Amino acid sequence: MNIGQTMIPEFDMEMANTRKVLQLVPDEKWDWKIHDKSNTVGWVANHLADIPAWVEKTLCHDTLDVEPVEGQPYQSPIESSTAAVLALFDKNVATARQLLETVEDAKLFEPWSLLRQGQELMTLPRLAVLRTWVLNHTIHHRAHLCVYLRVNDVPVPGLYGPSADDAGPA
Repeated sequence: MNIGQTMIPEFDMEMANTRKVLQLVPDEKWDWKIHDKSNTVGWVANHLADIPAWVEKTLCHDTLDVEPVEGQPYQSPIESSTAAVLALFDKNVATARQLLETVEDAKLFEPWSLLRQGQELMTLPRLAVLRTWVLNHTIHHRAHLCVYLRVNDVPVPGLYGPSADDAGPA
């Protein structure tokens, strides 16, 4: 079993939990945000759908320039409904999972760089990028979305055990 394959149970669990949260986003709350400086519910949902695509960006490319000197800057998806976000999420998760199953261990220890206008923002081994910018980043924004749901009186599902909405009588 290679390292990528050992990541599959954790990846599957985090993606399943993320999907549980994404499917609860009400379309009518798409443009809602908790504060003027915050992103909208729709932005967070789109970002969560996009994050699994970073597995392909990390394993199949040596760098990602989010704002190349020539060319278009990196653009997050701008789906406008929960159904569209779920379709994108499912597609990105399937591609990511297939790549994790087949990546060679040596590849995971090679450096990968995030750039802006050709300037290095960070360089990490690909394995660290997957853990930090895919798994941890997903968990962070999923929690962000759970707060948005809670504030809008949408029941929040249990992710690592029952939530207050899942719990039966005390």
